[in-house]
Amino acid sequence: MSEDSEARVNTYGFRRDVQLAGGCRFRSGALVLAGVIGVVLLTIDPPRHIVSAAPQADKLKESKFIAEGEKLFAPSCGNAYCHGTSGVGGGAPRLRGKGLEAAYLFKTISNGIPGTAMLSFKSELSEEQIWKLVAFVMSDVKSTSDAKPEASVAGKPSPSTKASAETAASSSITGSAQAGKALFFDSTQSRSCHHCHSLQGEGTSIGPDLSKVESRSPRVLFLSIILPHDIKDPRYATVRLTLRSGDRIVGIKKEEDAESIRVYDTTELPAVLRTIQKTDVVKVESANESVMPKDYASIYTMKQFLDLVTFLKSSESPVTLKDLLE
Repeated sequence: MSEDSEARVNTYGFRRDVQLAGGCRFRSGALVLAGVIGVVLLTIDPPRHIVSAAPQADKLKESKFIAEGEKLFAPSCGNAYCHGTSGVGGGAPRLRGKGLEAAYLFKTISNGIPGTAMLSFKSELSEEQIWKLVAFVMSDVKSTSDAKPEASVAGKPSPSTKASAETAASSSITGSAQAGKALFFDSTQSRSCHHCHSLQGEGTSIGPDLSKVESRSPRVLFLSIILPHDIKDPRYATVRLTLRSGDRIVGIKKEEDAESIRVYDTTELPAVLRTIQKTDVVKVESANESVMPKDYASIYTMKQFLDLVTFLKSSESPVTLKDLLE
């Protein structure tokens, strides 16, 4: 956004930062960190410049734009550890129905809040995706069918109570390299890492070799698992083939010649290497996005994530929840 499009606003203060401090993060993964770090670490922000909502104002009330924002919100922010189903509150505060302003939401989602579990999303999401999240948070709570939080009944704790208890229990867990290795090479799981990646000569060379990722921080490794980034190496770019039969194949291209294309079909995992005759192909599209599944946050527990990261780091020191914020 240009400087001309920026708008100065008054201090939002402690109340608004607390509302987002729980951390709009990764399902049952880093989302538990909201309770670990705690909103009590926040301080009152001084007046600041924030990005204007004007360029997207006409879209913020479009039903399609809001629906796409809801899809982005659900896996990253909408569980009991974070802002709860439909953003009505969980381990972190309620967001929707609080009258938060678009510009403030855009900046906070983009840059995060220093010193809290609300980290920056600008490296994981495009500006348009962030605006979609803003549109959803600002939308009418009654517009979603599951927006009502679960009420507490006698003998049954509310989701936020359960989240707080689970967060406290999770704060002491650490990763195990041995358990991480077993998870990485688990042949019983169709989405096991080794079906697509190799590590120190073991595994499958469909996606990038992970032998040198130990130099990356625990946080970067964690984010790369639950929020796959765009692919920088064209060898691993997504290819989509539309066939004359009407079928579509999505995967990674292995090679091609004058007559055929060989593609690792990742429509279902484990991937299958297919040879497609070019005469059967109607359209070929490429995208710099990863074919890596984007729902690991709903598959693995926090302990399993710590195990995987500890294994990938090849470290004798187990990775802790705190390490994922550094």
